[in-house]
Amino acid sequence: MSVTAVQELSPVEQKLRALAPDPNLPEWFSAMRLQARDAYFSRAYPDRSDEAWHYGEAKRFKLDSLDIAHAQPGFNGKQYERICGLTGLPRRVSCLSMLGPRVTELSQNDALLKAGVTVMALRQALALRGEQIRPYWLSGLVCPDCDPIIAGHYALVDNGFFVHVPKGVQAPEPVHLIMESGEAGSVVAPHVLVVLEEQAAADVYVHFIGGSDTERSLQLGLVETHLGDGARLSLTKIQHLGLRTDAFTREAVRIGQDARYSSISVHFGGYRVRHELAAELTAQGGEADLYAMHFLRGRQRYDFHTHQNHQAPDTRSNLLFKGAVTDRARASYQGLITVAPHAQKTDSYQANRTLLLSPEARSDSSPQLEIQANDVRCTHGSTTTNVGPAELFYLESRGLPRETARRLIVSGFMAQVADHIPLPNVRDYAYNYVMERLE
Repeated sequence: MSVTAVQELSPVEQKLRALAPDPNLPEWFSAMRLQARDAYFSRAYPDRSDEAWHYGEAKRFKLDSLDIAHAQPGFNGKQYERICGLTGLPRRVSCLSMLGPRVTELSQNDALLKAGVTVMALRQALALRGEQIRPYWLSGLVCPDCDPIIAGHYALVDNGFFVHVPKGVQAPEPVHLIMESGEAGSVVAPHVLVVLEEQAAADVYVHFIGGSDTERSLQLGLVETHLGDGARLSLTKIQHLGLRTDAFTREAVRIGQDARYSSISVHFGGYRVRHELAAELTAQGGEADLYAMHFLRGRQRYDFHTHQNHQAPDTRSNLLFKGAVTDRARASYQGLITVAPHAQKTDSYQANRTLLLSPEARSDSSPQLEIQANDVRCTHGSTTTNVGPAELFYLESRGLPRETARRLIVSGFMAQVADHIPLPNVRDYAYNYVMERLE
């Protein structure tokens, strides 16, 4: 490569060019990072001719003009204390914050340790338990080098969190993980790996916070989950990033026999946000409940892309995404249900509902089915509507002011998703945020 070409690279891309194996991490991990680095530089970013990016802008997630984040989280930050306090038991649960190589433990996790539950910084886990992590990391659930955005994540990632629940263990308390974005002009690539062995159970919360409100920053995140046979996991993700922060998150889960996965995603912040969700039901009796709620304002743009992949008989999935869009914001949804030829008795549902709260707001929706079995029940639906004058008139006729009536309608609309958040304090936080912005 010529000197001129190198000079055209962003600071973070120059560091990727110079990437070398880390002697403190497993050889297989370093090899994967180098492979992903090469894919990042060799693969073209998709454009709108790619069906998966018909509504999105893949180039928003390039590493142009960015550097690796250097800012450190503040141990006494009120934002961290508030998030840990959402549990109602801030001194007892596991609540950790991560940015780059630094991890801050904000509360104790003695009960989880006694139960044998592991909550550990990813880099530490790779150094100490590399061979335990390897089969999950290289399982093929996520392809590290198939597209440049994911390749950029895998090339950059050197930290995140590893959560492991042993066979037959029910985590006695929830786990809260805080993933912070960096300062303006920076990129972070957090990776969360959650593994539940057979008959294990847990509640995990991932909070995406930080980032700039004035200049572009970027977060390339990945949340990967493996559920053993009969396992139960409730995974709640709350994204509240800076209003000039672009964010790409891939959520992927592989669900074992008779295992159940419940995913709740809450999106409030960010500028250009894309959330991809892929649920693989690979064994008989697996179940997935997939919920999301979002509130967009200003010129925010959200793109959701989901895949309910039924690869075994007698599996069930249910998806419900709901959002409210105001000002000149825009949301889009693309969802696919696939059923393999041998996946008989599949029961799958997919719905996307959007409320438009201003004349300039916009929502696009494209639900799809790809069915190769003949004994299944698969349905999908999509609605986009305004707050109706009939509903407003009904509430106003009973003495409610118009704006109060409007907020009540939106609150009821969101409740069908928010009510699935297990912790009441977290549920109230989501409700209150939307109601405050509507005022």
